[in-house]
Amino acid sequence: MPDELPEPTLSPHRLRSGTAARLAGLPVTTLRVWERRYGVVAAAKTESGQRVYSQHDVSRLRLLRQLTRAGHAIGTIAKLELESLQALAIGMPAPESPSPGAALDAVVVGRSAAHALEAVPGCVLRAVHDDLGRAESAPRLEGRVGLLLVRLASLQPAAVARVLALGKALRAGAIFVVYAFGTEASARSLREAGATVRREPVTGRELAQWVRGVREAAAPPPPAEADWQVAPRRFSDEALAQLVELRSPIACECLRHMAEIVAQLAGFERYSQDCTATDPADAALHRHLSHTAGAARSMFEQALQRVVNDERMELRDEPIR
Repeated sequence: MPDELPEPTLSPHRLRSGTAARLAGLPVTTLRVWERRYGVVAAAKTESGQRVYSQHDVSRLRLLRQLTRAGHAIGTIAKLELESLQALAIGMPAPESPSPGAALDAVVVGRSAAHALEAVPGCVLRAVHDDLGRAESAPRLEGRVGLLLVRLASLQPAAVARVLALGKALRAGAIFVVYAFGTEASARSLREAGATVRREPVTGRELAQWVRGVREAAAPPPPAEADWQVAPRRFSDEALAQLVELRSPIACECLRHMAEIVAQLAGFERYSQDCTATDPADAALHRHLSHTAGAARSMFEQALQRVVNDERMELRDEPIR
């Protein structure tokens, strides 16, 4: 996890080299050498020819500093994209080609949380605040925010209301709260309001997995999956139970096995559908599992229906639930 650096809140405006170097934790001389020899950032220039740096540039420089201190040679990582640097920082394989528009923008409260999130692939920090008070008094950002990450030393009922109010003001798509000490009632209140709550320590890898889940949940389903037409159920739970108990005219046990498989697939389909609502971070995954189970269930139902028709079996007409 990146080390702590005392620094002021990042500004959306262009920064001079001295400020950019200080935010990244680098001597200005190192920044100049890295630029001249390795082209670590493509800093813009003012009309007078002075270099100015963006938040993206500062994020790159800070990660480069962190990675070189961990033993990576600057010459081998200087040209890597931000997501590849972020992946290296948490020990994950570098992504080959991140999809366009897949970044998750975040507002962070707490410096240590910002350092942890900065190393997560696919996450862009829109604003970083030292505490809730500064976040509440900061100018409102335009548009929605994908993620609000709040690190609290103490989680108390008053903080719950403030976090939720901040999330509402930012129109945050997801709220993640990390706390050191606090009451279980406060944590439960946040969870009931839809926030994800974890007690420290939270590793960079865990944070990366959670952010990836938020990004997938916010993204529309893949086109191929969205076009799947899952047929409604042909057999109710009661009808399947009848088929399991029926004495089949077929010598083998296929009828019973098929009815059991259909019942299991239908049950897993319902379970996956429920998970999309109870676990928003993995909603995309559970949508996929639900579609897959539904498609498999439909295929087995067709085969089961053929057996029922061919053998002229009669089932009580039970509603499908």
